[in-house]
Amino acid sequence: MILVVSTCRFPLSEEEFVRPIVELIEEKGGSYRVRRYYEEIRFERYSKVIVCGTALRDFDYLNYVENFRGLAEYGGEVLGICAGYQILAVIYGNRLEEVEKIGVRRVEVVESNPLTVEREFYAYFLHVYALREANERLEVLALQGDEIAMFRVSGKDFYGVSFHPEVLNRDIIERFILL
Repeated sequence: MILVVSTCRFPLSEEEFVRPIVELIEEKGGSYRVRRYYEEIRFERYSKVIVCGTALRDFDYLNYVENFRGLAEYGGEVLGICAGYQILAVIYGNRLEEVEKIGVRRVEVVESNPLTVEREFYAYFLHVYALREANERLEVLALQGDEIAMFRVSGKDFYGVSFHPEVLNRDIIERFILL
């Protein structure tokens, strides 16, 4: 079972950021459970975790990063999308920078990984915070200009993407589901 974590403060935003993820899981024949970022979560109950993104100026999830510290001990796979990318970056000791980016941009893959096939692709970005630098706990997988667009947590199958693959790159989510 896949845990889908909503980082949306307002339930209406889940139509844009969570529903496309659960529909894709259903299409692939998977089962899932949706939880909210402010709830206590027992990650070990799930085989995979997807932490979804949220609206551009919705930052309430950053007040609940402690709810995600249990991921450090989690043995499954994690995909952090936008807000989820930010949460993963913070719990692994990185500092977010203000990097407001809206729209479709070219992404350059700099390290092969199981979620991407192409060496470059276009992705839809909608965020205010991202990483320009990463500590040794993160492996940089893709860049968009000077921003880290995709990373992997060293030694784990935890991936963070600063863009929204549910918009243009559904194949990334499909590959994650099938890992």
